Amino acid sequence: MGSCASKPKKANNSTKNKKRLSSNISKSNNQDISSADAKKFQDEHKNNLNQVALNWKPNTIGIWKRSHEKLAIHTDIPRLGHKIEIIDKLDRLSNISFSNVTSISLNNNTIPSSENLDALQQQSQQQSQQDNNNNNTSTTTQQNENITPKSEQLLEHNSKYTSLTTLTSHGFSTAQVLKKEEVVYQVLTNLAHLLDGEEKEKRIKNNFSNYIKGSGDMSQQLLALLGAEVGENSRLMSLLKVCHQKIILPSYYFIKANLFEDLPFRDKRGSWRMRITFETDGTVVASHSKRQQSTGGAENDPEFEFEWCLSIIFDKEMMITALRVEVTDLIISKNISDDKKQEIQRAFSILQSATNSTNSNNSSEPIPLNKVEF
Repeated sequence: MGSCASKPKKANNSTKNKKRLSSNISKSNNQDISSADAKKFQDEHKNNLNQVALNWKPNTIGIWKRSHEKLAIHTDIPRLGHKIEIIDKLDRLSNISFSNVTSISLNNNTIPSSENLDALQQQSQQQSQQDNNNNNTSTTTQQNENITPKSEQLLEHNSKYTSLTTLTSHGFSTAQVLKKEEVVYQVLTNLAHLLDGEEKEKRIKNNFSNYIKGSGDMSQQLLALLGAEVGENSRLMSLLKVCHQKIILPSYYFIKANLFEDLPFRDKRGSWRMRITFETDGTVVASHSKRQQSTGGAENDPEFEFEWCLSIIFDKEMMITALRVEVTDLIISKNISDDKKQEIQRAFSILQSATNSTNSNNSSEPIPLNKVEF
């Protein structure tokens, strides 16, 4: 009986082993297929990015030629507008009276006048006097704290914007302390003044609060304003269509294609800046700059850090005439070996040669990269 019972058991064990072997073979095949698919996908992705890098100039122009609805103008200006600096070498900005959007009622499109401020002060004084009558223990100091002098209210109304910005004879840069709607207001109205004249500037000022409500989805509100008040074919829109981060992607891949394989790097958070310069000859230069850090080394002491810049040059008709990309700063850590320092210097020397070559080539045709593979 015992011997008879053992035979089926051996058969069952044999069947289980066969199933395990078959399962393992199947898993192995699936893993091989998955690995092959993953490698194929990775190779295709690298090739696509390489093509973007090879054609970075026509790709940048292609992004600029898209309609404003398909670009991130309406999301990036509210989010990053405080990092945009505007410089006018013709000194036209020095004659602009900088009004503040916080002085505008975003619901009824009215601006407080001096009479309104007088009424507000009188109301404040009456309220303060009533509080003093209701509380006999109030001191003179407390009474003074409850009243805002008219001079300070007028200063708040007339000069608050300039006190929160860097204002020079050549231009201005908005400050991070400004609200998003204030940043959008200043960027749009002052660029409109410089590019399309006082009429366009006045139109945006008068209609601003019909779109920007101070609450809700500002990006969609700004998108509506851009379409209705700025206009797709305006000189202002030609410039705004490079005032977003997506415009730098082709040039970023050019930098990456010439450097990343030997020296991997990552973005330095919060380092993006933009400068718009109105030259004396009527041309406009829109420059994006960004810093990158080595993935090697400590967080506060990377092996290297560098800044690169994309410059987009417009002619008087606000058509793009040239694109330039260059490395503007390089910092190498003192806490790495001499061999590593030399490796970094050699890699950036190759990158510098590549940028010099692409900048000197005015053709829209792509030029060969120093490194084909990423």
